[in-house]
Amino acid sequence: MKKAGIIFYCILLFSCTTQNTTLSPFVTIYKRDWVGNILPEYIILRRQPNVFEIYAPIIYGSTVGEWTINNDTLFLFPKYEYFSRNSELKFLKISIQDTSITTVPHQYLIQNDCLIDITDYSIVLPELFNNKEYKALYRRVNKQ
Repeated sequence: MKKAGIIFYCILLFSCTTQNTTLSPFVTIYKRDWVGNILPEYIILRRQPNVFEIYAPIIYGSTVGEWTINNDTLFLFPKYEYFSRNSELKFLKISIQDTSITTVPHQYLIQNDCLIDITDYSIVLPELFNNKEYKALYRRVNKQ
C-alpha cells in the first residue's frame, strides 16, 4: 500500500508541471489595447476557410467576414455584424449601402507580430473627424 501511495504522489507531482497553452494553428489573434478613449479590440483570424472576427468586448459586439493577404497587407471584408442588446443577440447582414467604420473594408499592414491599421476612413468620416495621424496597432496575442 505504501508503494502505491508513493507512485500516486510521484504521478501527481510530475503531472502538475506548468503547461504552455496554445491555440489551434488555424487561429491567429491580435489585440489593440485600451488607449485613452479608444476601447480594446481583438482581431481573430481563422483559416480553412479564411474568416475573421473583430470583437469589441466592451460593446458586446463583433463584425464577421472574409480575409485575404496580398504581399504585406491584410484585407478584411465585413459580411455580418452581431451584438447583444437587452439580453438578445442581433445578427445583421452588411449591405453595400451600410456606411460606418465597422462596415468598410479594412486594410492592415503586417509587420512582425503586429497589424497596423491603414484603412482609409474618409469614405465614412468627414475630414474633420478622420485622423490620418493615428494608426491603430494590434499586437499578436498567441504564438505558434
